[in-house]
Amino acid sequence: MSDIEAISQLVNWERQTRVRYLDQENLATYWPDATVTTSWQSGPVSTFVGQQPVDFDRSLPIVSRLGNPIVHLNSTADRAYVELPSTTKHWLKLEGKLAVLESFMRLIYQVEKRDGVWKISNMAAIDEADDLAPAIPGDDLHIDTQRALALRPSYRFLAYTRLAAGGQIGDDGIGTDRPETCQPIYDAAEAWIE
Repeated sequence: MSDIEAISQLVNWERQTRVRYLDQENLATYWPDATVTTSWQSGPVSTFVGQQPVDFDRSLPIVSRLGNPIVHLNSTADRAYVELPSTTKHWLKLEGKLAVLESFMRLIYQVEKRDGVWKISNMAAIDEADDLAPAIPGDDLHIDTQRALALRPSYRFLAYTRLAAGGQIGDDGIGTDRPETCQPIYDAAEAWIE
């Protein structure tokens, strides 16, 4: 298997193990000193694997669909960064109704080969857009339109449902509606492979 194939398989497997709650297998895709930044946490991989934000319920479905990974491999073939388009749908409760939150993200992985093995050193999620719909057509989710419109469009409904569940989410997250939040992720990734 080529390095490009191995890296592509690695990031796809990281996503599959995440949504299938295979926590040990998910952890095994990361180096022990890895870091992860998402809408709900930023820090060592231990704060991510097996953890979820407050609005998440493991008893409800989650589905992830991935685009083709774009691998940027350095000249010594020991470091790379990967752009992985991801669409995730997860079911949740909102105002007593079952809803489906669909999130469109771009995941940026920094991967490293140590002793001949590729694993993830860093992953950052860039929010692009999202959508919210009732799981049962016709149900009224009682969306507060003004509150929703006040939230950032790259993760509007993710923020809305998290806040409704009593969680927190900052206005300073990484999202395509504010390119200045995305550029440092790409700058770090480019520096990673120099």
